Amino acid sequence: MNDEPLTVLVLDDDEAVRDSIADFLEDRGWRVLRAATAEDALDMLGEESLDGAVVDIRLPGMDGNAFIRAACATSPGLAYVICTGSPEYRPPDEVTSLPQVSPRTFTKPLHNLAALEAELRRHIEVCGRKGSNDD
Repeated sequence: MNDEPLTVLVLDDDEAVRDSIADFLEDRGWRVLRAATAEDALDMLGEESLDGAVVDIRLPGMDGNAFIRAACATSPGLAYVICTGSPEYRPPDEVTSLPQVSPRTFTKPLHNLAALEAELRRHIEVCGRKGSNDD
């Protein structure tokens, strides 16, 4: 059993939302990295070992869908949970077909951060923790 805390990236261009999710997860024992752009988040993937990511869709520059597709190519074991401010958003087929992407999409404003955490934890279990395939 891996006793290290789970490590997650929170990617959201809204600082208040990003900090709210990150602070909640940190209070619950997670190690959290924060990014405001997909480009910054991709740079972090090259430098950090992560278990999961909470991803906003509407971002400046590269959007969340493009980030997930690019990140899956370099970090295939990373679990993704989408959290968007667009209630009408439906992930495109090329994103939903990726096993790393949770089938559950969260809509902002988030009223139940515990549900987001539970889904993130569940999907990390499905995808496998970091380091589980290093040998």
